[in-house]
Amino acid sequence: MNFFRQACVAAMMLAGAATTSARGEDLGTLGPIYPVREESALDTILRRLKALEASGELKRIERAAIARSIDGIKNPAPVEGIAAVTERAQRLIDPTVTYPAAIKDTDGRIVVPAGAKVNPLLVTRLTKRLVFFDGRDAAQAEAVRQLVAKNGAKVKPILVAGSWYDTSKAWRTQVFYDQHGRLTERFGIRGVPTVIRQQGAMLLLEEVPAGELK
Repeated sequence: MNFFRQACVAAMMLAGAATTSARGEDLGTLGPIYPVREESALDTILRRLKALEASGELKRIERAAIARSIDGIKNPAPVEGIAAVTERAQRLIDPTVTYPAAIKDTDGRIVVPAGAKVNPLLVTRLTKRLVFFDGRDAAQAEAVRQLVAKNGAKVKPILVAGSWYDTSKAWRTQVFYDQHGRLTERFGIRGVPTVIRQQGAMLLLEEVPAGELK
């Protein structure tokens, strides 16, 4: 019975408190009151950054990020789908470009009409031989190095893999890189070494094994 009476008294007290609260009466302070404040995401990030900076970890992360960035610039990702040439092959490429839409100058005058076909080799000449090669292949790299040393500015070496920076430094001449494989895709190159030169109004593409490159 004592338990039953205690339960009834508790129920009555709760009911009374609810009624009093509904009337907006002040029940007083039962204990210390603190404002409810949750740390914002920005404050959390700033606090963690300060901790990383204090420990020296932030500086290490920055140095590592810079090193990765520099390495990525010096050593671009290899162009995919390019194999080493094992036998000679050649084909002609027509560089003619068709313009689907008209090209206008700043005054709105049509310079190239829609549907026009333009062969850039009829306007300018390709004065250099373009030589595509894989710098990771010692035989290819050495063959192209000798070709550049012998012909100088008449040859434009273009890497599809390897470090253009290290190669340029070692050869003491500018070595280029086919960034994102744009040129190899444009010319349909699937093997290296490949040499491209002008032949009349066409481009002659020759696949040449490294040992036969000269």
